[in-house]
Amino acid sequence: MKWRSFLLPKPKALVLRLAVLGSLLPILGWCGGSYWLLDLFNHFQWQYAGLLGIAVIALLLMRQWRFAAVAGILLCIPLLRIHLGTRSVPQKPSPGSPMKFTCFNVLTANQGYEDVVRWIRETDPDVIFLPEVDEVWAGKLRPLLESHPHAVEHPVEGNFGFACYSKLPILQREIIPCGAMELPLLKIRVQGESGSFVFLGAHPVPPANEFWAGERDEFLRIIAAEMNEEKGLVIVAGDLNATPWSYGVKPLRDAGLRGWEAVPTWSRSNPLLAVPIDHLLYRAGNAGPIEDQGFIVGPDLGSDHRPVTRMIAW
Repeated sequence: MKWRSFLLPKPKALVLRLAVLGSLLPILGWCGGSYWLLDLFNHFQWQYAGLLGIAVIALLLMRQWRFAAVAGILLCIPLLRIHLGTRSVPQKPSPGSPMKFTCFNVLTANQGYEDVVRWIRETDPDVIFLPEVDEVWAGKLRPLLESHPHAVEHPVEGNFGFACYSKLPILQREIIPCGAMELPLLKIRVQGESGSFVFLGAHPVPPANEFWAGERDEFLRIIAAEMNEEKGLVIVAGDLNATPWSYGVKPLRDAGLRGWEAVPTWSRSNPLLAVPIDHLLYRAGNAGPIEDQGFIVGPDLGSDHRPVTRMIAW
């Protein structure tokens, strides 16, 4: 029966359908990402690549050479998107001293307070931004003031408070309400060895529905606008709830932010959902040459996110 062949296709037909699906979804996101629902398809490029890679191997094992070649060509679509979304920019060595920046969404419900404090002390970043800090987390993080005496703490009930700790002096500080939800964007000016720079800490809402997607995109536009007011070095850190391939990050790219990475940082234990949404980005401006000395994804500290660290010489 025709319905049976459609619902229960033979292995070759099933693999081909999966291969077509794995190539259509990134194309839908690429072409229609301005609509929030289609933009969701942009986040899972690694999953599409994995699906198509499995299809290629399966077709080769079935000796379906032509179909395997077609699936191989389709595999280039997500791989190309991964490359274009995260390709690095040639850099010149910087004579300045390196600075270490860390961002970690601690997860409000996470109770691994001591593990987080211990890890921060061991890695010893110059500036660290911690989203999802409530009053309990703020109290547990206070020992960090011994090594990072310059701090901005903004604990709130729920998932959109934060804390920022710095070994370097904070010259100016501002908390900017973003969008209709007025979620906080941290903007501080920090005194480094080579001069002052601006640090922006962000945590917009996830694009779980049309309204939240619009709020996230507005938050990211405000970040870009704040960047455009600055002429020197700007660091942007946070759980942006957007991958490098999301349509929503276009204003940030247009503002000149670099350092986009493809390594998943959220839900790493689930390959079907793991995506890179925690970022440490930078724009040199007129600050001179910036040397990116590496991006590291940290260990499991009890959150659904992993900490990320970047070394920048300036």
